[in-house]
Amino acid sequence: MKRMLPTAAALFLLPLAARAESELSLTLQGGAVKYDQALAAPSDLGAQYGLRLGIMPTPVIGAEIGYLGSQSNVRDVVNNSNTTRFISNGAYADARVNVLPGNVMPYIFGGFGVTNFKVDNEVINSDGGLHGRTVATIPFGGGVDFNLGAFKLGGRFQYNYLLTDQLFRSAPNSAGFTTGNNTNFYGVNVDVGVSFH
Repeated sequence: MKRMLPTAAALFLLPLAARAESELSLTLQGGAVKYDQALAAPSDLGAQYGLRLGIMPTPVIGAEIGYLGSQSNVRDVVNNSNTTRFISNGAYADARVNVLPGNVMPYIFGGFGVTNFKVDNEVINSDGGLHGRTVATIPFGGGVDFNLGAFKLGGRFQYNYLLTDQLFRSAPNSAGFTTGNNTNFYGVNVDVGVSFH
């Protein structure tokens, strides 16, 4: 009986092991980006673009590293600037879980990143308004991949929580102090990629 249990377990796991195969993928993404909270009203819908490398040692769990950039027009209401271009360039790494591995593959992800924000015509001598800086981010979201042989098509939603409130500061109060305001950004992208097994 003791010998039969390992044999039965091996027979059960053998088909799963045969199906398990690693995958390396390279994906281009492009779409739209929007800021929320303090910059929800002053910001327009912007452009987002990126490139990511996916490593899936199993069909279900893997990791991604990527670059994500964006450009948006934001009205700096504190400094009366209506044509401020807000530019971001960042890198991130995340863990990915494929909910239903197969030709149509929904997935979720979450990780950690670093993003540099640049204000195209920043008012340097102002404590309030928009300010460029490099901040830590927590990216998370989900998407779906359509596997077409060695090619991939898909869509992805990514929310980027910023670990700072210093990108946009309020106008100085009567005592001359400014306060930080929370803002994050999110994007919806179309993905095109290739995979290697």
